[in-house]
Amino acid sequence: MPDMTYEVKEIIATLDSDAKNPKQLRLVSWNGAAAKYDLRSWGEDKNGNERMSKGITMDKEELYSLYEVLQKIFED
Repeated sequence: MPDMTYEVKEIIATLDSDAKNPKQLRLVSWNGAAAKYDLRSWGEDKNGNERMSKGITMDKEELYSLYEVLQKIFED
């Protein structure tokens, strides 16, 4: 399996800033493709290299669908 590459275009929000590995919403380009919204925990390994946990990646339409669902949840 070839190596996966990524480029962080923007850190949009940090959801738990006190955590050792904060959960962040980022705009990330995977393997040179168009950037997508990415939600996962990010941290550093013992050598200071960036590492990531499992997460979810969404395009703008999927993110908007999630937004609509969250609006309904918080209306109650």
